Amino acid sequence: MEDIKVLGDREKLVLYAIVKNFILTANPIASNLIAKQHLLSFSSATIRTIMAELEERGYIYQPHTSSGRIPTTAGYRIFVDQMMKKSRLSNEEKEKIRLAVTISAGDYEQIFRESSRILSQLSRQLSVLISPQLDEGIFNRMEISRLGSERLLLVISIKSGMIKTIIVEIDSDVSDQQLDHLKQVLNERLSGLKIKEIRTNFREIVSDLSQDKIGLMHLFIETAGRIFDFSENSDVFVTGTANFMRHPEFTDYQQLSGVVELLENKNIVVHLLEPSESVSDLNVLIGEEINEIKMKNCSIIAARYKIGQVQGTLAVIGPTRMDYPHIIPLVEYMAQTISGSSESNLG
Repeated sequence: MEDIKVLGDREKLVLYAIVKNFILTANPIASNLIAKQHLLSFSSATIRTIMAELEERGYIYQPHTSSGRIPTTAGYRIFVDQMMKKSRLSNEEKEKIRLAVTISAGDYEQIFRESSRILSQLSRQLSVLISPQLDEGIFNRMEISRLGSERLLLVISIKSGMIKTIIVEIDSDVSDQQLDHLKQVLNERLSGLKIKEIRTNFREIVSDLSQDKIGLMHLFIETAGRIFDFSENSDVFVTGTANFMRHPEFTDYQQLSGVVELLENKNIVVHLLEPSESVSDLNVLIGEEINEIKMKNCSIIAARYKIGQVQGTLAVIGPTRMDYPHIIPLVEYMAQTISGSSESNLG
């Protein structure tokens, strides 16, 4: 990408004015509009010349026969990375986010659902929240309860406070005392191990136990792959499709339906929001940078959050014309608040 230092001061000012005005109006920006706003001390003719240079360098383009110009992906990218100044969130916005995260303390599904709703409401865009991938979580404890004479309810908790429940079939002649002993042994052996380690190495972990204990654990040895399979445990919460449909960019039904169809597919959403190799916890993908042709007129602002040792992703999805200076700090603050809340709950 061309560095902004290569642009002269006049080019920077005109590009900034075009991006800011287009975000506000969704209409192509003409030179006379910029001149009338008295934001720049250039004539319309000078602004037209600068716009022609910016167009030649790939930062703006002319749609159809309009006399105005709109930003390209490169234009938005240089605006986001090197020109814009992030807005300050209002106290009301911060309070709504804090309430969404704390009002259902301990009930993570409700926290995720409410956080997605508030993020959509405040951004006026579509929001997505992906619950953490629990495979990397650290085993904390397993509770075992009877469900009748031939079924057990297993509740496995990890140190983040999140849980998985599973029902398994057993022989009816297993006593409560045997189950209590099994629970005690498993909790001692598995404590502090990663879930994926337990799933892969369960047989070896319990191989040195005496024969009578192994007999009780036979079911667990044979079904450890299923019991400790947390790999598909992520839930996806999507909110604000109506916000998406209001944007003029998506008045074309075919284009809108293509995007909505993508976002209704959990696997595609997870793939789109997969953490990049960047060390940054924030990731902004603009237009053609998104690896999906149907999303070429969209942008994604995504951030990672952590609950204990596991992490999830939340994001805002909207048109490339979205209000980056406002939405980026919203996404960051929501991610920080979820992470901070989980730390205080665990602490």
